[in-house]
Amino acid sequence: MWRVREHRELGKRARKLPVAVLKKYELWKNLVFRHGPAVLRTFPGFHDEKLKGERSGQRSSRLSLQYRVIYQVEEREQVVYVLDVTPHQYSESPAMKKATSTQFIPAKPRIILTTGEVIKMLRDLKGWTQKDLSLRCGISPSNLSLLEHDRLEIGKRRAEQLAKAFGIHPAIIMFPEYEGSEIARVA
Repeated sequence: MWRVREHRELGKRARKLPVAVLKKYELWKNLVFRHGPAVLRTFPGFHDEKLKGERSGQRSSRLSLQYRVIYQVEEREQVVYVLDVTPHQYSESPAMKKATSTQFIPAKPRIILTTGEVIKMLRDLKGWTQKDLSLRCGISPSNLSLLEHDRLEIGKRRAEQLAKAFGIHPAIIMFPEYEGSEIARVA
């Protein structure tokens, strides 16, 4: 499992983020924690990319049309350093230009995700319709709709079917709130 560490200033900024961006950031952290940053490239909706220029060596993932998470990967230690969640402007604040590992703290959950929200976000990030997902996992579109609206309990079998379709660990779908607390504990 990977450790996710956030820059100290991110806590203040996170309070001002839109709820939808915060929820997608929580999902982003869960995916990175469980599978590492390489999994982000399997979800086209993140538009995960290397940055150039002053931010060479860093990466960016899209959380919405406006907001990005800027991060740096330390492969040897299996740590992802989250530098910022920012509107689409990549200029660094002076404090973050001189960021050292001592300025990063363990990532902590900032908002609770439901199972339905996780399923919908993952589906949207893949660019799939409910019908597309249904064909990939064997769950009917009507049941997928009920799952996405948290009107139907997920169950172990359905979670495994969905996780296999998305290429992720079932815990990300079944226990999104657990993943957030586990990230904080391990980091």
